[in-house]
Amino acid sequence: MNLNPIQIIITALFATLFLSCNTSKIPIAKDKISNEVDIYVAGYEYNDSKFESSIEEIADEVGMKHVAKLWKNGKNIDLEEKEHYSDANSVFVHNNDIYVGGSIMSGEEYVAAIWKNGKIQKLTDGKKTAHIQSIIVDDKTIYILGEQFGDAHYIVKVWKNGVSSNITDGKNDTDGNSFYVDKGNVYICGNENNGSKSVAKVWKNGTPKSLTNGLNNAYALSVFVENGNVYVAGYEIENDKYIAKLWKNGKVQNLSDGTNYSVASSVFVKKGNVYVVGNESTNQKRVLKLWINGKGTNITDGTNNADANAVVVHNNNIYIAGYEENDGDRYVAKLWINGVAKNLTDGTKNAYAESVFLAEKKNK
Repeated sequence: MNLNPIQIIITALFATLFLSCNTSKIPIAKDKISNEVDIYVAGYEYNDSKFESSIEEIADEVGMKHVAKLWKNGKNIDLEEKEHYSDANSVFVHNNDIYVGGSIMSGEEYVAAIWKNGKIQKLTDGKKTAHIQSIIVDDKTIYILGEQFGDAHYIVKVWKNGVSSNITDGKNDTDGNSFYVDKGNVYICGNENNGSKSVAKVWKNGTPKSLTNGLNNAYALSVFVENGNVYVAGYEIENDKYIAKLWKNGKVQNLSDGTNYSVASSVFVKKGNVYVVGNESTNQKRVLKLWINGKGTNITDGTNNADANAVVVHNNNIYIAGYEENDGDRYVAKLWINGVAKNLTDGTKNAYAESVFLAEKKNK
């Protein structure tokens, strides 16, 4: 993908930073950061504070709804009414237009949707559940990755300027988690069930390639392409151990040793340096983790559960979007800048930051 030099992107599943490969230290935060870039974060927040994070799975049963959110420089921008179920998984800014990808409940099913400058555009008719995972705008072409339920399983789909194509046939359980566009080629990573196990896969222009042999459950969560090299981050469950993994052109590298539960959720590559973000459990708490060329750094201290969904760096400043549990047992949507957390929500309701996009300000 040919990026505008004044824009740096990261979807729910991209990561980038400009650091020496010889260090994993986090530089001190600078006050000038907020003057350099506009920071867009997409995610969602529940509309009620009745339940703590640990029993959130029953939220739908008691009428709690999650609502799509967009934050610009920390300020909330409502995308939908609180009465509607909705979520936002990706944000992209192009030529001052703000695109957000997600879904909204219509009747009894979720409808795949994008919001352009706050105005919703529905991509499916609501007859079968559908979701948007990621959105990329390249020049005049809008690429959207999503899923729609078929007769028995989800079908991975790509919309190109509003025209959809099926990537999978719906015969197996399949997830499309992330995608990347490079020179017009569309790379998608995800996983497909082979009958007994989930196989990590990459699809290039619809043609699949397996990353794992199908003996263990494995999941590919993020893909990035640089100089023809295809990098994928995810994890594999080996002997009940969750191991964070990175694949480069199909060759695997373990980021964790299996001692602790660990997941790699996003990858970005710059000048051959590879950056991955995710989490690792320590003392039964999930620690937000950053790996730089395979060397891990803890971003949170492990006091409360935390997860990272996206990371980007601009002018040596590191931005990570995710969420962390507070002392009230609620998840707080957060943006970490050089290791310093900034709350996007007040912590009274569960909230999650899924994607971050940085755009340099034209008038600094």
